[in-house]
Amino acid sequence: MMGVLGWVGAIVAGLILGGLIGQYAVPGRQFPGGLAGALASGAIGGVLGALIPGNWGWTLDGANMVAAILVAAVLTWVVGFAGGKLAARNKSS
Repeated sequence: MMGVLGWVGAIVAGLILGGLIGQYAVPGRQFPGGLAGALASGAIGGVLGALIPGNWGWTLDGANMVAAILVAAVLTWVVGFAGGKLAARNKSS
């Protein structure tokens, strides 16, 4: 069972990864919902990953942080790639 510190750690890890992946890992696409959408998908992925049972890797107050980081990264990338619109290209002549 996760404690408060585990929940906070999973959400913070997800927010950080969501922001980074939303800005840098999906080039040429606009993330659905912009930065708020990237942060939300990262936080959701972090919480879902932290709920994965197991005592492997780094844990923080009962939360599996390795799984939280991996699931947040994958979920944010998938949402950005599959749900994102192609960004308008700047055609300067």
